[in-house]
Amino acid sequence: MFRTMLVAATALLLFSACEKSGFSYDNSTNEEDVQYTLLDTFTIQMRTVQLDSIPTSGTATALTGGYMDPVFGRLDAGTYFRISLPPEREVDIRAEYDSIELIMRPNGYWYGDTLVPQQFRVYKLAQKLELPTDYYRLFSHQQFTIENMPWADTSMIVRPVLGEQLHIRLSDVKGRELFDMLRNKVQEVSTEDHFAEYFKGMAVRGNNNRAVFGFQAMDTSLYIRLHYHISTTEVEEKYFDFKMTNAELQFNEIQSDRSGTPLESLTTGPAGLPTTSTASQAYVQSITRTVARMDFPGIPALQELGKYGRIMRAELVLRPVLGTYSDYAMPPMMTLCPADNLHYVAQGDTLLSEYGTQYGNMQVDFLNPENTAYVYDVTEYCRALSDMNTYTYRGLLFIPNNGDYYTTFNRLVIGDGENTKYRAQLKVYYLLYK
Repeated sequence: MFRTMLVAATALLLFSACEKSGFSYDNSTNEEDVQYTLLDTFTIQMRTVQLDSIPTSGTATALTGGYMDPVFGRLDAGTYFRISLPPEREVDIRAEYDSIELIMRPNGYWYGDTLVPQQFRVYKLAQKLELPTDYYRLFSHQQFTIENMPWADTSMIVRPVLGEQLHIRLSDVKGRELFDMLRNKVQEVSTEDHFAEYFKGMAVRGNNNRAVFGFQAMDTSLYIRLHYHISTTEVEEKYFDFKMTNAELQFNEIQSDRSGTPLESLTTGPAGLPTTSTASQAYVQSITRTVARMDFPGIPALQELGKYGRIMRAELVLRPVLGTYSDYAMPPMMTLCPADNLHYVAQGDTLLSEYGTQYGNMQVDFLNPENTAYVYDVTEYCRALSDMNTYTYRGLLFIPNNGDYYTTFNRLVIGDGENTKYRAQLKVYYLLYK
């Protein structure tokens, strides 16, 4: 009788502690002096965070175009790159200029409506494309000055899946000028160094487009082709290729206008937008530097349950909001990164898992949307969380995997812990020795 009363009193005390700390019991099992409990109502403090910038150079991907997103606003992308002289550039005395074009090969990625014509503008840079002092990469927010008049302003349909090359006809005035420089062997085309000073780089941008496209940014797939011919007994068609060079300098500029969207008031900095002000939803789109952050204030309170307790397993479930991914693709893989209060992620941080990077194992279930979720093993993180202090504390950033982080517009809207239908959950399986 005494033992029964003691167990009951202990259970009552533990339940009281759980309620005070913001979580409750479920599926409890009592066997003598051991209690194994599932706690799944932990408070999850979630917010949308705007990071300072992301590097977009050296990715071998050129992004161009734009579209209107009801959540993330107006988004536009443009790409910058340098070109080199043709290795063989001797112009036959009989040669005559024909045309000049920019050739780009799609890499199969697109985002938006590809069934309508897209407008592209091609510019020569007025400012040399190079790394600024103390920079090791070029970032999405950077811009380089362009010449006033574009070399091309044209509209066309892009078929990214078929892999058809995009041929953009450029200004014949500029083409003839370049052809005559080669013919006359002027200093500007005598060496690569001289040419880099004259031809400072190129930019390709969209203009009020309905889709963004990815192109291969390599010397074999991104280049200017100058066509000419030689007339003898028959017409012999020839060309010079000015291929993309300095791959580490090719980068993508990303612009966004969030006026009238849920993210209109989101600014760069540690504060972010708490989900309490965004209808219990957080937003992720890495290319626009938008990520979700989570903190779990209830985990350290587990120590109140008793001196001898251990987290046996912890699982984090994050659910996309139905209706936000039917027309706008979600990232196929998402990762969790431990980050300090300024959202800085330390390279090589092993706090989250001893088994390496996790990607969430996301599967979309349109029949039962509540089953669509990213699921993570956060056991190691939750165990470490109890011992963190002000200086060692880490929250979790929810971001696309490294391969997609810098080159795609895929986006995500997830529910927080208070979302009625698509609730985020932290499930902790706790073993307590009484």
